[in-house]
Amino acid sequence: MKQITDINDQNISEFISLKQSSVDEKYVVVESKNVFKKLFKNDIKIHKVFCTDENLEFINEHCQKKDFPIYTANNELMKKIVGHKIHQGMMAVIDKPKYVSYEQIQDNVVVLNGLTSPENVGSIVRSCAAFGIGTLIIDEKTCSPFLRRCIRVSTGNLFNIKVYKSTNLLEDLKKLQKEGYSLLSTANSSKAVSLQKYKFTPKSIIVIGSEGHGAEKEVLDLSDTILKIDIDDEVTSLNAAIAASIVLYQLSVQ
Repeated sequence: MKQITDINDQNISEFISLKQSSVDEKYVVVESKNVFKKLFKNDIKIHKVFCTDENLEFINEHCQKKDFPIYTANNELMKKIVGHKIHQGMMAVIDKPKYVSYEQIQDNVVVLNGLTSPENVGSIVRSCAAFGIGTLIIDEKTCSPFLRRCIRVSTGNLFNIKVYKSTNLLEDLKKLQKEGYSLLSTANSSKAVSLQKYKFTPKSIIVIGSEGHGAEKEVLDLSDTILKIDIDDEVTSLNAAIAASIVLYQLSVQ
């Protein structure tokens, strides 16, 4: 354990900026107590921890195997680091989680088709964990759920979700359909079926489209069913993460 007294100390260089570029592509910085609780329960390599003195007790309580260096600082120095209110005086450098293979896709699936907001992606990851989704699939246009910001918004639930990155989404969706999955997209369409009236099958794929344009036409054309959430006509659409939560809740209670 080492006490840090200079914000320019190279031992804490990874923590100074909130930008992903501050850490090598093999690693990611995570922060906050909620994320740390999930982190300590998973077999993910922790390379170093930087925290305030008062958070040492929390680490000792929740982490059984402390095989990493711990750097501490007082609150005054920690407040100089970008995002103090966000990181809550607790940060770590960890191995970036890995994408799973196609063969590891299981249970009900959520597909993110072109989502670019880390907040939305992180929120959807959290909803996936809340409602028992087995696998999250992202396409090449969707931002990585392994970004520092996404992990924070997911409150660490990313560590409990399998993520598969598709390089050919349409082909992967066709393969899953052949394996008995029902492909369901969400859209405001004249062909859409009310979510309240739809009966989910045991193997379902829920597609959540991009924030600005929704699911791509090719994905909609491939879908077995298009679902809509019944809302007031004055409200043209819902935020992608909110819509995902509503659909996943409905899926979980059937």
